[in-house]
Amino acid sequence: MRRTNLIHYVCAALTLFVAGCGQQSIGSEKIMTDMASSHLIIRFSVKSDRLDDFLPIMEDVSSSMASEDGFIAARVYRNVDDPLSFTLIEEWASRAAHQHHFDVINQSGDWGNILGMLTRDPDMSYNDVL
Repeated sequence: MRRTNLIHYVCAALTLFVAGCGQQSIGSEKIMTDMASSHLIIRFSVKSDRLDDFLPIMEDVSSSMASEDGFIAARVYRNVDDPLSFTLIEEWASRAAHQHHFDVINQSGDWGNILGMLTRDPDMSYNDVL
């Protein structure tokens, strides 16, 4: 086997391995993890007159949390049949990492601001990947 082909096979294998793993940040270091991360699912029902305030927050959620220790990823979904209903799925290295983030946004007043845009308290739960 030629050296170039071997390098391509090794790179492909590493790519598949890394794709199957999550990454978590501890301080400035990146370490590999398995499926031990924590997934938070939040469902929001937004007041119609506050939608213009809520949308930019959801559009910016991933980039605003990207530098936080333990943050892995976030995705926002908007209900096709109810455009005032949103689902946010966050992945954190641990539940404790998310709890730290939540404490910070609570103390800053940002969470209270979001709650003021909603018709009811959000439905929040931690979930495991099957």
